[in-house]
Amino acid sequence: MVPSSEPLSLRERLDTLTRQRGDITVLHVDDEPGFAELVSIYLEREGEALEVVTETSVEDGLDRLETGGVDCVVSDYDMPGTDGLEFLEAVRAEHPNLPFILFTGKGSEEIASEAISAGVTDYLQKQGGTDQYTLLVNRIENAVQQYYATREVQRGFHAIETTREGIAFLDEEGRFLYANPAYVDTYGYEREEMIGEHWEMLYPDDHVSRVYEEILPSVPVEGEWTGESVHKRKDGTRLVVDHALSYCTEGTLLCFIQDITAQEDEERALEGGRHRLSEFVDAVEEYAIVALDPEGFVTSWNRGAERLKGYCQEEIVGEHVSVFYPDEKSEEGYADELLETARDAGSATDTGRRVRKDGSTFRADVAITAVFDDDGVHQGFLKVTRDVTRQREARREREVEQDFLDKALNVLDDLFYAIDDHGNIVRVADRATEVTGYSRTELLSMSPADLFPPEDRQRIQTDIDEAFETGSATTEADLLTKDGRTVPYEFRKRRLTDTEGNQFVVGIGRDISDRRRRERRLRRQLDQFEHFGSVLSHDLRTPLETVRGRLELARETGDEGHLAKADAALERLDDIIDDLAAVMREGELVREFTDVELRECLRDAWSSLETAEATLTVEGNGTIRADEDAFRRLAENLFKNSIEHGGDDVHVTVGTLPDGFYVEDDGPGIPPADRDRIFDAGHSTKATGGGFGLASVRQLVLAHGWEITATEGEGEGGGEAGGARFEITDADVETGS
Repeated sequence: MVPSSEPLSLRERLDTLTRQRGDITVLHVDDEPGFAELVSIYLEREGEALEVVTETSVEDGLDRLETGGVDCVVSDYDMPGTDGLEFLEAVRAEHPNLPFILFTGKGSEEIASEAISAGVTDYLQKQGGTDQYTLLVNRIENAVQQYYATREVQRGFHAIETTREGIAFLDEEGRFLYANPAYVDTYGYEREEMIGEHWEMLYPDDHVSRVYEEILPSVPVEGEWTGESVHKRKDGTRLVVDHALSYCTEGTLLCFIQDITAQEDEERALEGGRHRLSEFVDAVEEYAIVALDPEGFVTSWNRGAERLKGYCQEEIVGEHVSVFYPDEKSEEGYADELLETARDAGSATDTGRRVRKDGSTFRADVAITAVFDDDGVHQGFLKVTRDVTRQREARREREVEQDFLDKALNVLDDLFYAIDDHGNIVRVADRATEVTGYSRTELLSMSPADLFPPEDRQRIQTDIDEAFETGSATTEADLLTKDGRTVPYEFRKRRLTDTEGNQFVVGIGRDISDRRRRERRLRRQLDQFEHFGSVLSHDLRTPLETVRGRLELARETGDEGHLAKADAALERLDDIIDDLAAVMREGELVREFTDVELRECLRDAWSSLETAEATLTVEGNGTIRADEDAFRRLAENLFKNSIEHGGDDVHVTVGTLPDGFYVEDDGPGIPPADRDRIFDAGHSTKATGGGFGLASVRQLVLAHGWEITATEGEGEGGGEAGGARFEITDADVETGS
């Protein structure tokens, strides 16, 4: 049993009820004026319909309640004099059903239990952040809607309970959900005996088939069914009832009955029920309900039609339905075509522009139902029109907002993604396709764990599960691209619940490659500085001891020759300090990264040195992302090292690597045992060397975020194998011709 039109949902009806009432006045009581003002600001910002009145004591709050107009009370618990529970008891004494929300920073199970026992509407503990105010607004709006909805329902229920007509509601399976006293008294049952039972209990066996074959099928077509039926009482006696059936919301069947065995009284009561039904139709303002004769001329007109279309009943009765259509539709005979369809098929629906009395137009959903009498003679039409202009505009606004949001997400450098509670990727921004190499279709068909190396997949799934359970999670992992590369990313995610209660995890992924390089560089620099400390401790001690000893001898012997030796030691000490300072400064002089031309910069560095008979070969060409001045100093130090250790006729070769470059000479090379130590400050393989040249090189390499290793030469550039070779990697190099 399904109704022919879609009713408003319960939520929509409550929203409509709240809108009809206007703003919601909230009385907020908190003894902290600053916090009370902050709550007021956030509530009025988060809830457009909220007007907040603030009081800082229970006494003032009770005085404000006496003036009336308060829709909801929000109160702190821990207040001097009278606490929130005592305030609640005072409110309940005068206002038993007024929504009262305890919004407190002092939460415990005991307080919550006492509040519930005292009749609190809701209990919300204060939290950090602003999300709590959005939650509080929702709680307030829901409580007020429920309060007024309950009051309206109680009024309506009282009317139904006290009416003389028998009224009952049946579910989609035909079982009684409710029956008023007049209904159950008509059949001689107690209410408890009927609830949950099927309507067949009221029909003699020989009348049941008529209900299934004739009565019930006609209700969706005609909107209602009225007629006489033969029923039976609890004691088995039969009675004749005047019977009306009509669908309410959500498939519920509304039944009106009058026992017409005693004709006069029951006929008057039935007539009264019909009159009330007519009054109800006329009172509906959200829908234009119009009755038409078989030719399409208006015969009746409800209040909603007058509000929607602008005509009063005297002006419109007798006019043809085509007056509501734009000129081009009227000329085409569009209205007559709809009526013909409704007459042939029983009903017709349409959506389109309609015209008001003043010539303005609106978007409308229209349902037309053909009406026939018991003999099948066509009596006319019932036309129901609903203005959907606002809904359509709202949908368009949502589409524009969604389009803007999509564009905003697509311009982010970060990866945006959404995962449903089944673990499926349901949305990604364009950046995700660019980074991973997968198409959007491919990504939406994959599991999130598929985008990570096998050893990380269980950890990734655990992190997603944590976000669903706790509301948020963060992890770092290497993203696996379609071509097999890995890129380090940080993934931050939060749980999100949509309006239908579905849960998702949404988040962003941020490329942390640069951060990882900086972290590695800082770790290496810290290691280098620790090494500098040991150098200072060792290399400075010897000159200092020499100075002390020579000064002591000079005092004892008076020989000034000792002073000259002390002065030489001090000069050595000064040289060591200058060398260390220069090395430490190298790491601070990397400022601006640009695309540096390798060949040009390397040749400039070579020409700045005293190279004697030494030669340079630069194989290939390209660019490297580096600070140009710092890169030139790095090259100068490497070239100088080759010349100092390889001799005046050394041959130096520079070439590119997939992720960097190398500098190789054909000199004597570096002993394997020394290759891990040559970058340490103070280490030198020559007696006259200070041991700081390659330490400076390492500082410059670390400052760029690169790595350097020393190995044996491979004979590149025509030189002999076995020389020194330095490979600088983890650099951004673009090779050219």
